Amino acid sequence: MKTNSTLDLLLLHAYGETTLEERELLAAELSENENLQEELMEMVQTKRQLNSQMKSPSETSLRIIMEHSYKTEHLQEI
Repeated sequence: MKTNSTLDLLLLHAYGETTLEERELLAAELSENENLQEELMEMVQTKRQLNSQMKSPSETSLRIIMEHSYKTEHLQEI
């Protein structure tokens, strides 16, 4: 497997977006390559850190957006 495609596959796997065939190929690669295992662990750890930093918009921001949307709704019909 090529390095770039393997890294792409690792990223897809970290996000649960691989097919059964891809998972089987990746499992074979991971069983033989310790560096690849470490790369996957880093990706998973980074994903967790990113997810923990996700923020939701404030209620005020949502209200302002909704008010603006309501006020400009009729313009879409023109």
